[in-house]
Amino acid sequence: MNDRESQIARGITQQLDRGLDTIEPFALARLRSARETAVAALERRPVLALAPAGGPNARHTVLHYFNPRYILTLAALLLAIIGTVYWQSLPTDDATDIDAKLLSGDLPIDAYLDKGLDPWLKRTSQ
Repeated sequence: MNDRESQIARGITQQLDRGLDTIEPFALARLRSARETAVAALERRPVLALAPAGGPNARHTVLHYFNPRYILTLAALLLAIIGTVYWQSLPTDDATDIDAKLLSGDLPIDAYLDKGLDPWLKRTSQ
């Protein structure tokens, strides 16, 4: 708060304090009771809010990174990477790969010796 705001707050507080003299004691007791009830209800009510991330003086220790959220996130990331590498390493028996190897002459000799290759070639050439 800057100086101007604190002066305004002091002036408002003084005006309110002067007004207390003109209130009847019965009304003042009711106001005090209502305020205490409101403060008690406010203290019991749970507050749902975002926690601040911390300022420049926030401490980050090694134990901070062993939070279960960080560990679970790291485990999910590692599983995703391992799954992707495994999936990419699986052999493909795609027909286009076989055709490309056949046309380029990269098929092994066993493919030419296969008894099903000649009927397949005759069927696809028609």
